Amino acid sequence: MKLATVCGIRFGVNPLFLVLLVTLAWVGRLPEALIVFGIVLLHEIGHVAAARGYGVAVSGVELLPFGGVARMEGLIGADPGVEAGIALAGPLTNGMLIGVGALLWRHQVLADEWARLFIAANVTVATLNLLPALPLDGGRLYRAYRSRRVGYRRATAEAARLGRALGAACAVAGGFGAYLGYVNLTLPVLGLFVFVAAGREETASAYVFMAYLDSKRRELDQQGCLESRCLVVRIDTPVKQVLERFVPKKYHVVWVVDEDGRPAGVAFEAAILDAAFDRGLDVPMGSIARRTFIDMR
Repeated sequence: MKLATVCGIRFGVNPLFLVLLVTLAWVGRLPEALIVFGIVLLHEIGHVAAARGYGVAVSGVELLPFGGVARMEGLIGADPGVEAGIALAGPLTNGMLIGVGALLWRHQVLADEWARLFIAANVTVATLNLLPALPLDGGRLYRAYRSRRVGYRRATAEAARLGRALGAACAVAGGFGAYLGYVNLTLPVLGLFVFVAAGREETASAYVFMAYLDSKRRELDQQGCLESRCLVVRIDTPVKQVLERFVPKKYHVVWVVDEDGRPAGVAFEAAILDAAFDRGLDVPMGSIARRTFIDMR
């Protein structure tokens, strides 16, 4: 549900968010809820400010029952440093808010009860979001780190699996704790939310991977100069297996060898990407590789 458009960014809320808000108002917790959701909104605005600083377009911000999401265009396949910077901006915003809250508390601008709530909520939001699992900020930091080593697709899959594992653990442990009376229902419901959201990230990983490869085709034109990275594969290796090894900010040169390990040809990143889009992901590398002016025999 759209609420307003500010600086070209649509701000809205999920219908379930409104249901939760009404429920909290019914039980007399509306002031506390508004403070927490205000903190979540500022957290997302931190992401928006960082994205704008990096030149990444932001289409909207939506508040969900257990968090928020800033929808960005052009982030897929971006420099891992850019993704990491945008992901860190949210928790850093909470860190600054903790400092503001402590300052207001010290000078008695805020009553003790509200100051503790404000600081505790910021600590909770920042800590939860730094867990290394998609769709949390920590998962995006993990993907940015791992994509430099294992490629964007594998890094995305790993972070999504961590998210599902974390969500399942929270749901089971929280449900058991709620049954015994040690915790309320917030933890298991939050666990289910993370589990479902991570599952969506994993399901969408194929689309994300193809969008990443499409951005990879334009990377050299945009940067003008890239470091190269060499791979060696057999002639019967499918293109899909090679593409999964592509990392951001590198131009890949793939040497293809025969069954005896002798050079059979070389394939450059552009030709591999063209083959993937034109002929599919199961094309063997031997059909793409070309012999060079060097006598490889």
